[in-house]
Amino acid sequence: MDPTRGAQFAVSTRVLAITLALALWMASGNLALAVIDGLGQHPIRRLLIGIVLVLTIAAALWRRRAVSAALQAKPWLVVLVAVAQLSAVVADGPLDGRYKAICATSIGIATIATRARTVWLCVAVLDVGYVAAAVIASSPGQLVASGHLGAVLGTVLAYPFTALVGLGLVRLFIGFVSNAAGEIDRLRSGSPALMPALARAIQLGAAPRVALLEAPSRFVGLTNREIRVVEELAMGRRPKQIAFDWGVSLATVRKHLRLAKRKTGARTLPELAAMTTAPDWPGSSTRDT
Repeated sequence: MDPTRGAQFAVSTRVLAITLALALWMASGNLALAVIDGLGQHPIRRLLIGIVLVLTIAAALWRRRAVSAALQAKPWLVVLVAVAQLSAVVADGPLDGRYKAICATSIGIATIATRARTVWLCVAVLDVGYVAAAVIASSPGQLVASGHLGAVLGTVLAYPFTALVGLGLVRLFIGFVSNAAGEIDRLRSGSPALMPALARAIQLGAAPRVALLEAPSRFVGLTNREIRVVEELAMGRRPKQIAFDWGVSLATVRKHLRLAKRKTGARTLPELAAMTTAPDWPGSSTRDT
């Protein structure tokens, strides 16, 4: 078992969607900045590269379930993603291109889809490919003279840094999951006040559909008078009859009904009366005398 990754994870569609959404945000932002700056010496090429990147990532996000299934079956495909992104960067211009940061997203996908060695393979492909493209475009002396050397070094170092951060987060997650049983035992030996909440949390883990906390009843705010007047209404009695029987004014009965509608969310009196059949209806076991 790989000590960094452990067993290979099935790709989480949600995590993949977040990663692709970040990649789409980066690609869209870089394209917008490129347009604002005038698209450089090759405006059509830079515009087309930006559009292709945005559309490709948007399509992957739209079809994220299919992408997730493909990565589960063939994790090495992420290396091809890195190569494709690097090709777009080189085509735009390795020294003054706008889309260099987009390559880091392939490393992010690799950290959630593959083992650590594949992540570092992506890093190696990106670093070697980018350095080769930068040296071909300009000699080391020219890089120093033009002031591009710092940008090249920053890009080269950014890829392994991204991999380290991603793999570190994965390691922390694996450690948390692996030590979950021990952490629960330690909690059990702690404050007795935590025991009910811990028991419910364990129950939630065993049966995800069980709510951690019971939802409060929508009738909890009703007073006894309001409960009673709604029940009278449900028995077919009109507000005037209720007011006469209770020896109160019609305005008082209408006030109780108005407050009951507001508290329960009922829109009409028939809808309010129908609520007395709900399982959590409080009933009138305690009535005003």
